[in-house]
Amino acid sequence: MLRWTWQRLPPGSEPKQGPDGIVRMEATNVPAFQTEDFMPPANELKSRVDFVYEDDFTAREPEKYWKHVGKKSNDYLESFLGKRKAMDAAIAEIVSPSDAPEVKLRKIYDRVQSIRNTTYEVQKTEQEEKRAKEKPVENVEELWKRGYGNGTQLTWLFLALARSAGFEAYGCWVSDRREYFFVPQTMESRKLNSNVVVVKLNGRDVYFDPGAAFTPFGMLTWSETGTQGLRLDKDGGSWIRTTLPQSSESKIVRNARLKLNGDTGDLEGKLTITYAGLEGMYPRLENRNADEVERKKFLEEELKEQIPAAAEVELTNKPDWANSEAPLVAEFDVKIPGWASSAGKRAVVPVGIFTAAEKRIFEHANRVHPIYFRYPFEKADDITIELPSGWQTSSMPKPQAQDGHVIVYNLKVEDNKGSLRLTRKLSVDVLILEEKYYPALRNFFQIVRSGDEEQIVLQPGTATSSN
Repeated sequence: MLRWTWQRLPPGSEPKQGPDGIVRMEATNVPAFQTEDFMPPANELKSRVDFVYEDDFTAREPEKYWKHVGKKSNDYLESFLGKRKAMDAAIAEIVSPSDAPEVKLRKIYDRVQSIRNTTYEVQKTEQEEKRAKEKPVENVEELWKRGYGNGTQLTWLFLALARSAGFEAYGCWVSDRREYFFVPQTMESRKLNSNVVVVKLNGRDVYFDPGAAFTPFGMLTWSETGTQGLRLDKDGGSWIRTTLPQSSESKIVRNARLKLNGDTGDLEGKLTITYAGLEGMYPRLENRNADEVERKKFLEEELKEQIPAAAEVELTNKPDWANSEAPLVAEFDVKIPGWASSAGKRAVVPVGIFTAAEKRIFEHANRVHPIYFRYPFEKADDITIELPSGWQTSSMPKPQAQDGHVIVYNLKVEDNKGSLRLTRKLSVDVLILEEKYYPALRNFFQIVRSGDEEQIVLQPGTATSSN
């Protein structure tokens, strides 16, 4: 059976099938596609026609179509999981009967993530696989014995082990939203292209994808969050929507103790950056095959991009790149030459030290597409600056407390007599906004930029002034 769907075509240009069976379409004045920062997937925004071919089921009603897809997917899944004795034996090696439910599930999750994941390896050609005489894995028992599998298989192994441990758990196929936004009415099963597991834990549904490398316990990769999917069962399944994490679950925290040089204006000291949740997952994933030198360079360059001035940075610790659960913690020596500038008999110090990323977004006055953030996130800074002996604060910016409901910005400067404390937090708790809200969003980030560009005026001590 052949179906076709379309979107964003000029009126009157819809494709139609003629008596000869050929589908024809004529379109004129299709606008050029514009690329913007923070926009939804291009496939969702471009004019397009999709042809969908089905060779095993010809239902034209979405409800019947998805019932068929759900039953077929569930039959395959149950066949893959159908080795209960092997899983019972495996679970006895992983957990203890006295473990609390969450402890059990964490142990299972960690064990599955420790198994070799071939999805992240260089893929073999068909000829290489034949030479290696590797047969496809047919069930979880084979996977467990073999000791490796792809990401999809490992996620299903987690499901089998969770059930053997006594958890109520279901397999789900969800729509990865990197390329498309899923709409059931178009009846395209290929867009349910990512598998996750939902487990009833302490009375609530928690989603897992251990087959996605470095994904923390109880979280999904960003493209699997806040998206629609089909929870499988023998009756054809039911629609679910995966959870969207809060901004506080994926954050970058920067803690710095810096010292201002009264003669040169240089700012220098120690900085610790903690990447938590999805913010910690993606550096690990991107650098999974890198060596220590490449990883060090990656973190240093990442930091330099956040400083709105030329800076010298040096990674001083060895972050834990292998642990998906713990935050990624990086420690640096930092020097920003000439950060304080002279203003007559006073010195001026900018407030925003690690804020370069926010300076460059939403600069354009007009917007064509909706605004799309991959996932909610938070950035929090806590910076102490030790002043030269005898220096005093002449004036400080007023505290900022901007609450845009889904976006919040706070900035505060405190004079601690001999030192300054700068605290800043930016939280984004939204996934997508219609373009009509762009003026308000742009205005908000202009306030953020203005706040970050505020300056602290310092009065140097008598001795330093005479020098």
